[in-house]
Amino acid sequence: MRIIVVGGGSAGWIAAATLQSRLNGKGRGPVNITVLASPQTPPIGVGEATIPTFRSMLKSFGVSEPAFMRACNATFKHGIRFEDWSGEGSSYLHPFHRIQGPEMRAVVSEWLASDGRMPFAEAVSAQPTLISANKAPRHLTDPDFEGAVPYAYHLDADAFAEFMADHLIPQGVVRRAAHVDKVMRDEHGNVTGLRTGDEVLTADLYIDCTGQRSLLFEAPDWVSYADRLLCDAAVTLRVPSTKASPPPANFTSAKALPAGWAWDIGLRNRRGRGYVYSSQHCSAEEAEATLRRDEGVAAQDHEARHISFKSGHRAAQWQGNVVAIGLSGGFLEPLESTGLFLADFASRLLVEMFPPHAEAARMAPLAQRFNNVMAEMYDDLADFLSLHYQISNRSDSAFWRKASAPESASPRLQNLLSMWDLRPPSFADFSFRYAPFSHQSYEFILLGSNWRPDGVVPGAAGAVLPKHVADLRRRLLMALPDHNAALP
Repeated sequence: MRIIVVGGGSAGWIAAATLQSRLNGKGRGPVNITVLASPQTPPIGVGEATIPTFRSMLKSFGVSEPAFMRACNATFKHGIRFEDWSGEGSSYLHPFHRIQGPEMRAVVSEWLASDGRMPFAEAVSAQPTLISANKAPRHLTDPDFEGAVPYAYHLDADAFAEFMADHLIPQGVVRRAAHVDKVMRDEHGNVTGLRTGDEVLTADLYIDCTGQRSLLFEAPDWVSYADRLLCDAAVTLRVPSTKASPPPANFTSAKALPAGWAWDIGLRNRRGRGYVYSSQHCSAEEAEATLRRDEGVAAQDHEARHISFKSGHRAAQWQGNVVAIGLSGGFLEPLESTGLFLADFASRLLVEMFPPHAEAARMAPLAQRFNNVMAEMYDDLADFLSLHYQISNRSDSAFWRKASAPESASPRLQNLLSMWDLRPPSFADFSFRYAPFSHQSYEFILLGSNWRPDGVVPGAAGAVLPKHVADLRRRLLMALPDHNAALP
């Protein structure tokens, strides 16, 4: 079968690598894959933070972890620190590590009965301590993509696309630099060819990774989340590192600002700064000025880049012989770093639904299942992101008042919050088995914000750190290398 992936950014190369590794192995196979990258449309270059599933993805591609980290100026990520989301001066952590076991069953109830001075994450995870001590998540002798605790990365998205191209081209994946001038279709709407200058390129299956342009799609069948995820724009800065710069942090910072929130992501050669905001509550000029003030002197003389986006997804991300992956299929917002995960998940799902025949009409049942699962994934992630705003406890601006209003939550999330007014989140509250964030992730957000069920008031005494948690933290502190020493 012949496949053309249109788009040479991160999503395009993730799609190509997934198809190559799972259908062809390490060389040429039954699927011919071409990545069509337009020299007139540079990659968007965002998506600099990931979640732990990214490690499994890279491992399945057969790449070297040190080579990936060197090529992409990558650093380790233990989780996300939310600053000022529950009011100025507040802070809580969503780490990737959660200690399991029978002895942990009572920790949540014991913490809820305490005075809350010990952050919840410290009672159930070793990563808050590892972040404070600036430790790496893995020993230098660990096998690739394995560590003492779960971890993800910060990376240069542009460099990542080039790294994957260099990995795949020797295996038989073809990269072509060409701009699509016209999409040719038959009477049923199926794509019959792509005109690039004087040439027409044809395939059996086309994968649209052209970003928000969705070049290969005709119908604007958009399911919007604008009613619950208000942010629809971002302004970004790239701040180069100097000898005087602090070392890159081993976590992503997400700081609440008047009309949204700002990220701070440390790479080996620079820091990525960005302000994600609602254009209904803040102009682009105001957003850029706010980000520059927040960054301070280091923001001087660096060009800002403005990006607009819409939160939602295509109702049908597989139509006929075209599949949308990445921004062309949908986007939520940068919070919790789900962008590259969604490209990875859609690519893996496409392999599960991969058609044995080239006829577009015979792909319809597989396309229907693909579309249903992707819609569920977007709904699930949209609710998880919306939760952060719903429980923010901020009312100091019009944006935060609207974002935290009950009507800004979906009926499903409203129902979950009603249940959680009675007791903490439970495994039984969720049935979508593909979700990357479990009920324990919801607990990190809820309890990190000092939420408590109705009738549960803070106690007079502080929470007691479980002995096995303290022992694990002590062992990891002694064994794990310094983050900055581990990177070279």
